Amino acid sequence: MKSPNVLRSGNNRWWRFTALSLISIVGWCDQVRGESQQEILIFTSVDTFKNISGDVPNIDDSYIQPAVDVLYSYSGEKFRFLAEYFLSNRESELERMKAGWKTGDNTMLWFGRFHSTAKYWTTEYHHGQFLQTSITRPGVEAWEDDSGPMPSHITGLSIAHESFRPNEAAINYSFSVGLGPEFVGQELVPFDLLDPGSGNDVSYNYRMAYRPNVLSLNQFGLLAAWNEINVVSESNPELANLDHIRQITIGLFVDWNWDKWRLLSSFIYFNNDMQFVDAPRKDEFVSGYVQAEYRAAKDWTIFGRTENGFNEDMSPYLRILPSFIAHRNMIGVRWDFASFQGFTVEIADNRAQGEGSTHIDFREVRIQWSAVFP
Repeated sequence: MKSPNVLRSGNNRWWRFTALSLISIVGWCDQVRGESQQEILIFTSVDTFKNISGDVPNIDDSYIQPAVDVLYSYSGEKFRFLAEYFLSNRESELERMKAGWKTGDNTMLWFGRFHSTAKYWTTEYHHGQFLQTSITRPGVEAWEDDSGPMPSHITGLSIAHESFRPNEAAINYSFSVGLGPEFVGQELVPFDLLDPGSGNDVSYNYRMAYRPNVLSLNQFGLLAAWNEINVVSESNPELANLDHIRQITIGLFVDWNWDKWRLLSSFIYFNNDMQFVDAPRKDEFVSGYVQAEYRAAKDWTIFGRTENGFNEDMSPYLRILPSFIAHRNMIGVRWDFASFQGFTVEIADNRAQGEGSTHIDFREVRIQWSAVFP
């Protein structure tokens, strides 16, 4: 777990880069003819965490994390632009910056830094805590700097297409290729737009989603990715002699609503080819989650999630991600009040992967206030 008071280096550079980029691109947008729309959304949240299992190695006893996520979007007749910056007392990062062009009635081409299409939760909620019902994200959906096991941010090109069917159904296709993260210390580190000479390698991501009714949010589909991950061996003794990781992931997801219920689930198969200097090592496991939500009243939602997998407990790849939450059983309640504000409480029993063959079991309580403005 990271210290809540540590901010990433180079924050001032990030702010200057973000501001200059926004000014230049928004200025260019004004030259584009046709109707246009600009919008700024500010997602704010305050999270409190309490470890109720006593003194547990590598797990904080408690912390408070205020955060703000600023999302700017521009939409013209053909041109699109989006930028997102996240700031908290634990980190500060330019999360997304991408420019897009509408090449057809149902096709968009994007260039820049964006979220991986091979992670459903990520592309559904992004960094807006208010948008998701729960406080926590499933372990397999965690961000790179929270011990996520697969890339969350890609810098390159992506294309999205929606195909309408005669029976009022729709199929969405998304494909992206670009630079993914490298493995440094105990986490994946995304490509740095300000350091293009870094050792990041290529990442391919794909998603296909089927919606039985184009007007409905119900959908299910396929996820897949091929990630070439360079390793900075000297950053951690556990990475000694590990030069490269070739990762293939294949997954399924479903997001289904009926009456007062919602089911959200995804399971991912991992195939990791770990290229050690002496000999390669193969690693295969499955990790996933099932989250159920029940709208008990107009402003109240009860929810729970279980996270589990197959062959993940002894995975050599997950051993170098000791903070990865391999198992979780969680229950919570959310109250939506006022205008676009929510108050959520979660209680969970967790198992972190830990170092070597040692796992870390702990129980936690989380409380969160979240909102979106304006």
